[in-house]
Amino acid sequence: MSLTVVVLSVVGVLVAAATHCAVLFLNITPPNSLSLQHAAAIEKYTQPEFTQSWKFFAPDPTTANIHVQARAKVMKSNGVSSVTEWVDLTAMDEEWIRHHPFPSQAQQNQLRSAWQNFVSSQDSEGHPVGLYGEMMQQYVLRIAAHSFGPYVIGGAVQSIQLRSASTPIAAPPWSNEHIDTESGYLTEPWWTVKAEDFQ
Repeated sequence: MSLTVVVLSVVGVLVAAATHCAVLFLNITPPNSLSLQHAAAIEKYTQPEFTQSWKFFAPDPTTANIHVQARAKVMKSNGVSSVTEWVDLTAMDEEWIRHHPFPSQAQQNQLRSAWQNFVSSQDSEGHPVGLYGEMMQQYVLRIAAHSFGPYVIGGAVQSIQLRSASTPIAAPPWSNEHIDTESGYLTEPWWTVKAEDFQ
């Protein structure tokens, strides 16, 4: 191997490493003119492999109970379309966990984490941002599809709608703080279900 090839290889590796470090630095620093100017490119490079989460170092206590709910639109054999009642997927997971001495990590965190990541990957109008947003939408859809199965209430599932019910946690008895504990809802549009979503 010639000296030129070795030098070019070393230079290439150094440039790639420097670029990688610079992009990650811009990703974790407070917003500035450079990071805002290249926000789309930075997010495309860093998501989802280099997602930043500081909860381990600065925990953010939960202030609301969030339950993910879903309903399905089905087509029956006689051609009549029907819609199920809202099903509380979070409550189903909690019930399963409550009666198992060694619940799986997926049962405890899969739906909650998927919903949090899905919501955080939306823009201000509720549309998924980039490939990561589309992947998270497909992920929560598949979790819901697995909960329903391909057939329910005598018909084939055609589409699924999800929503989250967020209920603020009441203040403790010793506090004078008043907290409105009425649930608020974030409702997504109907999403078409494909055969592979049940696999």
